[in-house]
Amino acid sequence: MARPIRAIPTLYGQSAQRFESAVAHTEANPETQDYRHQAQVVSAYLKTTHAL
Repeated sequence: MARPIRAIPTLYGQSAQRFESAVAHTEANPETQDYRHQAQVVSAYLKTTHAL
């Protein structure tokens, strides 16, 4: 069964400027993602399931 094609939302005004600013910052600093919190959450979950 086919699904209808939806339009891609377009940003305008302040939200578009914030998005472009965030994109520029991320492209200029690609190695600044901090995954320590997600790693702690996964570790805590695995400890509760006795997988570690």
